[in-house]
Amino acid sequence: MKNLLIFLILILTLTACGTTRIATAPSGVPQLLNPTQEASADYYDQLDETPLQTPTTTPYTADNSLRLSMRHPLTLNPLLNQDVTVARILRLIYEPLITLDENLRPASNLAEIEFASDYSGVGLTIRSDAFWSDGMPVTSDDLIYSIETLRGASNAIYHPNIQNIADITRINSRAVHIYFHQMTLHAVYDLNFPIIPRHYSDDLLPGSGSFMIENSTGSLNLVHNPYSFRPRPQIDTIEVIFLPDAQTDLYAFDQGRIDALHLSLTEWAQHRSVRHTRHEIFPAMYFEFIGFNFQQEIFENVHIRRGIAHAFDADTAIHDIFLTHAVRAASPIHPHSWAASSVSGPAYNPTIAHNLLAALQLEEPLLIIANSCNPQRAAIAQRLAENLTDAGLPAQTELLPFEEYFARITHGDFDLYIGGVTLAFAPHVQLFFEYGQRGLFPTDYTLQDAFYAVRLAGTEMAYLQAMEEFQQLFADRLPVISLAFRHSATLTNMRITQNAAPAPDNVFGSVSAWTID
Repeated sequence: MKNLLIFLILILTLTACGTTRIATAPSGVPQLLNPTQEASADYYDQLDETPLQTPTTTPYTADNSLRLSMRHPLTLNPLLNQDVTVARILRLIYEPLITLDENLRPASNLAEIEFASDYSGVGLTIRSDAFWSDGMPVTSDDLIYSIETLRGASNAIYHPNIQNIADITRINSRAVHIYFHQMTLHAVYDLNFPIIPRHYSDDLLPGSGSFMIENSTGSLNLVHNPYSFRPRPQIDTIEVIFLPDAQTDLYAFDQGRIDALHLSLTEWAQHRSVRHTRHEIFPAMYFEFIGFNFQQEIFENVHIRRGIAHAFDADTAIHDIFLTHAVRAASPIHPHSWAASSVSGPAYNPTIAHNLLAALQLEEPLLIIANSCNPQRAAIAQRLAENLTDAGLPAQTELLPFEEYFARITHGDFDLYIGGVTLAFAPHVQLFFEYGQRGLFPTDYTLQDAFYAVRLAGTEMAYLQAMEEFQQLFADRLPVISLAFRHSATLTNMRITQNAAPAPDNVFGSVSAWTID
């Protein structure tokens, strides 16, 4: 229960100046991810696994260094690391097998991917221009070694990514086939983890990313990796200092000791920087909703839930409260996702709401709770109470400090609550209808069957059709009233121009495009 409630994150709006570029595209129906024309097996087996000669590079001007921060690393091995701030920096050094495109769909990166016809596995072909920073080629043996390393790293950030991998077969020096325990399109999302070289045992491993480690004494100094398959970064060097916590990050940013950081909306809105700042906004998986207390019999009635949904003018509330920093959603599938469908839940209609709620006789007004430290959730709660009262169902709001809010949620001392959860990019949304979390969510077998059909879909067309049916059922059956997905942002000082929005799964993914003024 506690693990679930930790996800009920605080939400505030963005306030610093900057662009409003959002790295998204309309959700469509993309084709299967097909690899480029691959070379013959003979070519790969004849591959000369010796270092390349160092490419000729043109030096940049002197003060072309970016300053970032992370926690003090216990290890610089990306597959053993347990800290998210360290992982963000290590993504600059170690390329993942796949990344997410602007439609939040897995896309080839270090390896080209090709699904088996029944989605029981996936073929991976490491790109021919992938080399480690010591000049050695990235091979299938490195990939297999990386998976073996993760199997033995139970506390590492990326350990869950290999739980669905049943087996891996080496095809040749650059190709493997991975078999999954569970056949599903979701499985390929799990391949978003970095690869490390097998031929090194030291903690300072060569990487395949845009930057490589030059020094790790006292701080982490990164320089351009001349063997990277990516274009040469505009940034010459990166200095990463070790700071103990997020509050110190903010202080260091204000003092000009670091140039950029990723802030949650809560931290950004509460922080008033003494310096002018820039920011880039990008989609995030922060899902906002109105929850019911399913320990109370009245909320087991879907018509009551629909009446409450019809009573709330969600579109206007999201627009007024979150401005341009959230996107309206009718289900826990991100509207910018390639798998999203144009479904809608109960629209604002006070007349329908009044008719559905007219028979409900309560001795006391409905109690809506929200975290008082979160003005956006507080505003949602207050508007909901007003709309319900206008529809003939008296309601009142209690805005509570987080500790009390958490306790009230835990003990079921509420009627409705304004909540949020950080979802995975792969659609793992069963918490809303499978587990009956102490009354926070229902156990809904209809939604369970619909989502099971999504996971069993054997073709992309079947998957998208099952996804559409699931999303519409979710919007109709209302285990929660879906509100929106918040965006996130990367903040920089005025000497940095980002030039591109970050990738959805990589906060500093656009660093190579950054320039220093």
